[in-house]
Amino acid sequence: MVLRNSDGNIIFTSCRHLFACDNALRAELEACKEGISLALEWSSLPFIIETDSSVAARMISQADVDRSKDAALVQEIKMLTRGDRRVQVKAIKRERNQVSHELARIARTT
Repeated sequence: MVLRNSDGNIIFTSCRHLFACDNALRAELEACKEGISLALEWSSLPFIIETDSSVAARMISQADVDRSKDAALVQEIKMLTRGDRRVQVKAIKRERNQVSHELARIARTT
């Protein structure tokens, strides 16, 4: 997870081992949850969550009730985004997410 300011400068990065993670979508959702939690804690400004998973972005953004096996996690993320702060979730191209992918690679090997 990478937190950047509006100029694109890195504020901080984070990676951790996910013990009960069985697929890439779950990992992406966990990263989004952690990113939202940290952004809410470290800043009072509106923010944008960028993910290279269009599926994760859609799951978080949809108003519909999620019925996937990740429904509880998606609901937790949606609860975090409710409130006074403006939170936007965007799907981006994988090439724009290289730092996060390198952090994930490091986390997998440690």
